[in-house]
Amino acid sequence: SVKTVPDNPRGARSMSIENRCKGRGEWNTYLVVAVDGVIKLAVNGKFVNGISGSSIKKGYICLESEGAKIHFRNIRILELPPGVTPPERAFPVLD
Repeated sequence: SVKTVPDNPRGARSMSIENRCKGRGEWNTYLVVAVDGVIKLAVNGKFVNGISGSSIKKGYICLESEGAKIHFRNIRILELPPGVTPPERAFPVLD
């Protein structure tokens, strides 16, 4: 079953540990690492949330905003070979 960090009793979605977003007009940096069913999100260099136990290991990438205009730039996607980066080493669960 899917486990969220920080923990969410609903299991489907968790809120960030803290708001790491910069102010209006400033660019944010997001790093998403997905390895063997573990997905971690860091915003501006610090882990904010993630999940483990995901059964979906391949698929589409969706970039979206929830109710506000958004711009994207410098998007880079790197496919990691299996077994190269253990999920726990991608970046720490909590700083």
